[in-house]
Amino acid sequence: MTSDGTRPPVLGPGRARQSAIYRAGALGRAPSVPTDASGLERRAKKAMSPTAWAYVSGGAGEGRTMHHNREAFERWRIVPRMLHGVTQRELGTSVLGTRLTSPVLLAPIGAASIVTTNSDVIIARGASAAGTAYVISSQGSDPMEDTAAALGSTPFWYQLYWSTDEPLVDSMIKRAEICGARALVVTLDTTMLGWRPRDLNLGSLPFARGQGIAQYTSDHDSSSWCGTALLPPPVAPRPG
Repeated sequence: MTSDGTRPPVLGPGRARQSAIYRAGALGRAPSVPTDASGLERRAKKAMSPTAWAYVSGGAGEGRTMHHNREAFERWRIVPRMLHGVTQRELGTSVLGTRLTSPVLLAPIGAASIVTTNSDVIIARGASAAGTAYVISSQGSDPMEDTAAALGSTPFWYQLYWSTDEPLVDSMIKRAEICGARALVVTLDTTMLGWRPRDLNLGSLPFARGQGIAQYTSDHDSSSWCGTALLPPPVAPRPG
């Protein structure tokens, strides 16, 4: 009961999902989607092509930075606070003026069409259904306008790779602003491609196949040179 005793507390999304799983379980139905992160990872690997899995799961070099990032994250602890008289939990917070339903954002996912077509729009629909803010990627596979439309009223930010082409950068920022982006997330550590052995061993670079460049090909300030860059080199006719 709430403090005024008038109505039961509203379940949060996690508790609601948990209750739905257990109710279905009472009828003999197990969840079709794994509820643990490692199970989700195994399912994803089974569903993806070798090139998609290499790109999604791999990192630069021997992957030590990825490993160290995970180690650093795992050192954080959730500390419960008991007997504080809280009858209704509130997970919402505000970051950079954006109201979030929980302190979680969906990170930018570049070249996701290597996994499935229409990927950014699908991710946006999932973020909208969960009420989770999404950071749209500069290396997206759908134009940001389509992705923003799929988000509906769910807030989003825009991740920007700062190009040496200043008019292109200005155009990207303007488009993000028109779409309703609440903030920019500027990536500073990718001035060149990393040495990614999993991708290299397969000779696989999604951008070379036109994946993950939709923000550029849909931008009037870059579409002309993008189209030229993607065309195969001309072949000289053989003599005689």
